[in-house]
Amino acid sequence: MKTFITIILLIFAISEAAAQTGCEVGLNNAIPPAPYSEGYLVFDGSGDFLRTNDINGLEFPPNSTDSFTISTRFKVTRPHAPMYILGKMRTAGWALGYHTVEYGYVSILFNNEWKRIYNLGTDTSWHNYKIVYNRSLQTLTAIVDGNVTEVHNNFTYSSLSDNSAFSVGNVGFFPQYGPFSVNLSAYWFKGAIASVKINSNALCIVDYSFNEGGGQVARDSSSYFYSDRTLPGSTTCGTSHMMLGYMPSEDTCDPVWSALDTPVESGFSSLGTGMMYIYSGQYGVYSTDHYSMAMTVWNGQLINTGVFNIAGGVSANHIASWDGSTWSPLGAGLNHEAQAVCSYNGNLYAAGFFDSAGTRPASYVARWDGAEWDEVGGGIDNIGNVMTTFRGDLVVGGWFTQAGGENALSIARWDGTAWHSMKIGMNGPVYSLCEYNGELYAGGNFYFAGNEICKGIAKWDGYKWYPVGTGVAGGEAGVYALEVYNGELYAGGSFITMNGVSVYNIAKYNGSVWSSVGSGATGANCNPSQGIVSSLRVCRGELYAAGMFTRMNGTTANKLAKYNSYTWCPVEYGVDLKPRAMVVYEDELVINGDFYGASGVQSSNIVKYTPRTVVTGYNGNTETPKQFTLGQNYPNPFNPSTVIKYSVAKNSTTVKLAVYDVTGKMVAELVNKQVNTGSYEVKFEASALASGIYIYRIEARDKDGVTFTESKKMALIK
Repeated sequence: MKTFITIILLIFAISEAAAQTGCEVGLNNAIPPAPYSEGYLVFDGSGDFLRTNDINGLEFPPNSTDSFTISTRFKVTRPHAPMYILGKMRTAGWALGYHTVEYGYVSILFNNEWKRIYNLGTDTSWHNYKIVYNRSLQTLTAIVDGNVTEVHNNFTYSSLSDNSAFSVGNVGFFPQYGPFSVNLSAYWFKGAIASVKINSNALCIVDYSFNEGGGQVARDSSSYFYSDRTLPGSTTCGTSHMMLGYMPSEDTCDPVWSALDTPVESGFSSLGTGMMYIYSGQYGVYSTDHYSMAMTVWNGQLINTGVFNIAGGVSANHIASWDGSTWSPLGAGLNHEAQAVCSYNGNLYAAGFFDSAGTRPASYVARWDGAEWDEVGGGIDNIGNVMTTFRGDLVVGGWFTQAGGENALSIARWDGTAWHSMKIGMNGPVYSLCEYNGELYAGGNFYFAGNEICKGIAKWDGYKWYPVGTGVAGGEAGVYALEVYNGELYAGGSFITMNGVSVYNIAKYNGSVWSSVGSGATGANCNPSQGIVSSLRVCRGELYAAGMFTRMNGTTANKLAKYNSYTWCPVEYGVDLKPRAMVVYEDELVINGDFYGASGVQSSNIVKYTPRTVVTGYNGNTETPKQFTLGQNYPNPFNPSTVIKYSVAKNSTTVKLAVYDVTGKMVAELVNKQVNTGSYEVKFEASALASGIYIYRIEARDKDGVTFTESKKMALIK
């Protein structure tokens, strides 16, 4: 006889749901996470290298250097081939190499004279190398795997002054970007390197552990924070880093990152080979800076835009479509990047920096009908940042002052045939748009909306603009993302307060009151608000936040976090550089931006994340069958009906799905039966109920006694 106990006290249901939908404890999320701390760079021996600009401290001036220590961990994979591994040398300087003079030896070069370190021979395994100079004793001591291998007495050297860069994978590179920086030496390193640490006197000059998953940046692991790409060897907010390759991009001159010899499990996966920008000029063909900016789903395909001309190995100018397996161009594409894309009346619309689409002029906005590009009513007179649909119109926000020749400050609507202003508009750029409770909310860096003081966020009822509290303050005072989750509006950006409440870059609104979401997004100390939330998206009943932060509500989260109404969790190791936009495609979360890896999975500017559901059984054990889920109802808010999806992992599972009001009273029982493995959906009809917040709850027990429970909110608005 089966027994099934239903607890309908709301406070218990909510607290238990929080425990059942905890963080993904089986995946890595610390910074830097163990085993990613053992990550390394792989050099193919045919042009991979890494280098900084000229660091004078690495020249060890002989009159002022009492000691130096060079520590590194590497392996070679091409025995007995001469190669430079690391160093700083062009006409002078020093270098660490393998079999450059003596067959089979790792040696170090000073003043054009090689000194033995270790007889490696054909050994292709990892070794720890340390070279220690002591000026008073005039000794150069080599220590390999903790054992002294060589001691060079009466060791001295003259000036090593040189203007070359410090390099890994070869030596002798100039500090400039571009093809001029490449030294076409034949002594390329073929192998892998895990770390380099160099001390001169009491000063640590270099401390690089190559543990940043799939990234272009090798950061000092003792001061791990985010940084946009800057000049090689420069410092941003205490974060020193080096660039890979002679341009900041993945190409044949970049090492490949690896997490151990066997990568760990991850919910991230690449979308083909991602995005590239290949430049052809008088100095040859090479890869240059590339990144993704905006996404949407149109006609069953994922649309991605940005700075690129290759998508998945196929030529595609700044915009491409993904069908789940391959990338395809959209005609001749755009001549510059788009900031926003949106589906409207069966067509795809794009807005951004471009002034031509396909073969036609298009002033910052264009339309794709599946076969060709066209301009949109004369376009707008400056950049478009964001688009959405509202009450049958396409609404565009950005930096412009006119739309179709009409005065329209920063925001306008397109009805399919003509542009219309929206009551003067804003006195600053609009970055985010979202419909909530039947009204259109706009976020950005503005002070006025219409004639109202709104400070970064305003709402439009179809006729005029209204403030939403007193707006944002602090940081950049900008709202960059808006999303509806569980009947409330969430706002992300760079701000410290919302409506006078301390929130730190993310806040929520229930239709009347703004409140914080924990202690907010922080940890990026370079930013005046300690972080930025640039994108918000709901996927499988959880709210995802992406941006420039390292902590969310005090929890370590590397630029990507998720929220289940009770708890913030990291999304594994996050992304290595800068995420920009998120979209749900085929029930999975896609993240794009300016990055090269996510949680150790290599990707070029775009990656897919498949969420995992934590199922708690007896004795606190956890397992993660992906089929055990409770989805967020859709639509939400709804009137009068909505659809709830759920799935189970095993046959003969007893499932109860019920709806409760805010007092804990059950108002509808949707499912109470035994089901087999699979995905299900049920329609909830609420025409007899009053407007308000309701909770739906699933309780499942499989034949082995493993239980799964989860609760979610939904909003009925009549």
